[in-house]
Amino acid sequence: MKRASLLLPLAARRASSGAVLALGISMLGADCNGDIVQDPTFRDWCGASLCAWKLDTGRVQPAPTWNENDLGVSFVATPTQISQVTTESQATCLLFTSVANIDPSADMTLAVDFDSDGSFEYTGPLASASWQEVQTEITAPPAYQGITFAIRKSGTGTAILAEMRIQSTTGCSAPAVQIDAGSLELGEKCSASSLCRAGLTCTGDPADLLCAQCSTAQPCPGGQKCVARSVFLPAQCAPGEGLGKPGDPCLTGSDCASGACTGATPVALADEAGTCDLDAAIAPDGGTNCQWYGARGGSCR
Repeated sequence: MKRASLLLPLAARRASSGAVLALGISMLGADCNGDIVQDPTFRDWCGASLCAWKLDTGRVQPAPTWNENDLGVSFVATPTQISQVTTESQATCLLFTSVANIDPSADMTLAVDFDSDGSFEYTGPLASASWQEVQTEITAPPAYQGITFAIRKSGTGTAILAEMRIQSTTGCSAPAVQIDAGSLELGEKCSASSLCRAGLTCTGDPADLLCAQCSTAQPCPGGQKCVARSVFLPAQCAPGEGLGKPGDPCLTGSDCASGACTGATPVALADEAGTCDLDAAIAPDGGTNCQWYGARGGSCR
């Protein structure tokens, strides 16, 4: 899915930033909306790890970049991977700008997981460079909830990153990254029913379609009432009435005859993803105070 790359000497970038900006605009559109990831310059460290980036495997450490006083991150072990989960759901075109010292033998890659469900829809190489700016753009899928970015070193060569800026822009001309058919769970954003797991339908507000159990065109098979608990959640067949059989989609344990719904998670605002008790949040009394705005369904046990 890599469509456009450009390499610029770092000195030239520093000396004539206006020219570089103009070149980027001519290629990818003029309306960058700011960084999608936190700490794109790898300057915030919490002990031996980066604060905003999760160390998935291997080892990293601070290291001088093009200037000995300007520290970046060195990927020390083989393999080493860092990642960051974001709540981005609106970007249609992603512009990646990296500045790094990467040996060809480092085998560095960037992977992008739309919906943050563990399936990386895009994986591309980070070009070998010696403190040059490299830009790459990819077109996002029509609908998704959140993005996880992962940077991985699989080889033995030197790999030091000074910057990995990821911005929302316009102007992508490449085909959109494809989400696998039948992979979206109850409550996930969709653009077609074929993308939702078997038995679900893509329906709702035209500007915010969700994989749902039912709709006007697809009534509940048992004649149950088709209800959405809130404008943020998908339509379900008799939610909260404990009718779900093992394997049926669910948001909370109250949807299931067993009382247990596995795999359901809130889609939260800001940095609160995964910290909310979804059963409590959806409870009639208002539940917890966590700032969630949607949910990715699981399955009844």
